[in-house]
Amino acid sequence: MKKFSSFVALALLCTMFTACSNLKMNRPAAEPNGTTADKTSGSTASGESGKNKNDSANIEALEETMEIEKYNAYVQLNNYMTGRLDQVLTRYFEKLGDGEQPIIGKHFSFTMLSISANDKSALNKQFGYAEKTPAFPTVDPAVVKLKPVMNELVAILSEAHDYYETKGYVDDNFAKSKELHTKIVKAVDGYYAASGEFLKAMASMGAERRQQNLKKYQDNDEQIRYNALKFLIDAEALSAEMEEQGVTAKNILDLDMGKFKPKYDVLVEDLKNLTQLSQDEKWAKKERLRSDLVEDYVDEAKEVKVAASEIIERVNKKREVDELDLSNRFFLENRDGTPEQFNMKLRDAIKEYNRLK
Repeated sequence: MKKFSSFVALALLCTMFTACSNLKMNRPAAEPNGTTADKTSGSTASGESGKNKNDSANIEALEETMEIEKYNAYVQLNNYMTGRLDQVLTRYFEKLGDGEQPIIGKHFSFTMLSISANDKSALNKQFGYAEKTPAFPTVDPAVVKLKPVMNELVAILSEAHDYYETKGYVDDNFAKSKELHTKIVKAVDGYYAASGEFLKAMASMGAERRQQNLKKYQDNDEQIRYNALKFLIDAEALSAEMEEQGVTAKNILDLDMGKFKPKYDVLVEDLKNLTQLSQDEKWAKKERLRSDLVEDYVDEAKEVKVAASEIIERVNKKREVDELDLSNRFFLENRDGTPEQFNMKLRDAIKEYNRLK
């Protein structure tokens, strides 16, 4: 069964804060004192000119707000697909397989993850942005294609959750289990076919926006913000390298260290620079950042670096991951020296980055 690229998920998670941080609302200027008769023609012209400029600024700010709102809605959709929905599917197929018939063991027991009513409401709202301005030419059409197949999948998964939660298989000897399994496999095939275009478009847009923010931070001499974002981008490059090589915990010893190590060295240098900046309080004050949140982010960044170091150690020592660990995502994410743990640590760092203010 096809799975999402972990790199695609990570590439979008860090965009919400950087997008919102660009917003500066322009408020209407106060009305001048006095009546029109009190003003000269020159002052009237000047007042009208100022009002026009202010109106234009307000329109621009409103358009920017709408763009950011829409973009963040698509980010949330992306993150749900590569987060909770991926977890629901992974849990299901790990237990029941992805063949034509479900795998039913002798002592069958299954707790299926749910898709909440709030999730469904949020998805409906996020899909609605495809019809709103401004247009995102590379993303909107993909959302339109994605909506019906994803809604179908969510509906079937919800029906399956109710069935397994109430142990319906006890009543019908797994008759509906087989019926639901066929529907889920078919729906998933259609869903993955439609999701690729959306995820790729969002990854491209996210990368472009991060580069814009890097330049803005550099131009404004916001060194902590610059280095904090650069660290994430370079950490994502490590994740992307493993993704490109098709390396997971299962075949971690196949990692091409000649390609991985140079990117790792860049990350080490990033962390060094970030740590030095975080220890100089003047930078946090200059950028109006809370020093405690900067410290929390640096701590998470260190965890990311350690996770990358442990991958190198595992490969150098030729230590394969135990078969038992390979059977469960939780084990993989908590086992030293795995791509899965690295990506989990990176997600944690991204969450701390999004808290920076």
